[in-house]
Amino acid sequence: MKVLAQLLRAAAGALLLLLLGAGAFLAYLLAVAAPEPDYRDRQGRLASAEVLASYPFEGSRIEELRLTSSSGVRFEIALRIPDEPLPGRPLVLLLAGNETGRKAATLIRDPGGVAVAALSYPFSEIPYREWLPLLAALPDIQRGILDTPAAVLLALDYLLARPDLAPEQVELAGVSFGAYLAAVPATLDARVDRLWLIHGSGEPAEVIEYGLEGRLPTPWLRRAVGGYLARIAGAEHLSPERWVGRYAPRPLVVINADADESIPGRAIAALHDAVPRGTEILWTPGDHVHPKRPEIMDLLSAMIRERVYAAASP
Repeated sequence: MKVLAQLLRAAAGALLLLLLGAGAFLAYLLAVAAPEPDYRDRQGRLASAEVLASYPFEGSRIEELRLTSSSGVRFEIALRIPDEPLPGRPLVLLLAGNETGRKAATLIRDPGGVAVAALSYPFSEIPYREWLPLLAALPDIQRGILDTPAAVLLALDYLLARPDLAPEQVELAGVSFGAYLAAVPATLDARVDRLWLIHGSGEPAEVIEYGLEGRLPTPWLRRAVGGYLARIAGAEHLSPERWVGRYAPRPLVVINADADESIPGRAIAALHDAVPRGTEILWTPGDHVHPKRPEIMDLLSAMIRERVYAAASP
């Protein structure tokens, strides 16, 4: 029985290594098959804007919509239109965490007279904590991440054409996961007046590797998996340190948490080193932003609102 148990343990270990090796190989194949997309081609033209819901919400009106491009890109968006907009009708467009998506439009408390729109990504929720579902979902995740800049560009086309918005000031804010993607559409679209990168960083591969520390005990394996997953996510095309220099000279605000347990300090430093001179770099106390931390949500909202109000003042 003892020999049988040893054999079973050895077989289980071999199977685990086989699965990890197969997953890594699949990740590599997917990664090398991901050339940089033609963002404008994927943006296409607005084919349809389907209203899913409309309701009053705290001094504003919420519309939930599904936008579809002629290219096939499809995503959902929530638009929060204030009953009494500020002069210049400023608009903040949010790219938040993958799980938050368009719900972020309702998480900003007291936006005042600022219109807020929030996108859900053009892919389903990422199953971070389950290896096999994650591997199975990789092709759709890769396509959706690479299509996110095009989705933002199409959303701007739609939002700026609405007569009930007509914003003179457009702010694009990438929060958490969104901070790794927002610099691309902001650079490509001159209609973005200010870019916010909130609780993000550079070096996505290092961030993924850092997040695997409690799950993969071997450093070289964490490094390999982190690198593969970052390539699948299009990090070499989308990572903000590649784009922020080209975004200049428009205003850029970078906000990080001073005790962020989700992002290693060296990855934050990589972004700070890449931003152009004159970038406003701010810090919030404590850990990473999360909807269950209302105090940090309120602080970030106040930071954005203060600067949007200043820009909207005659």
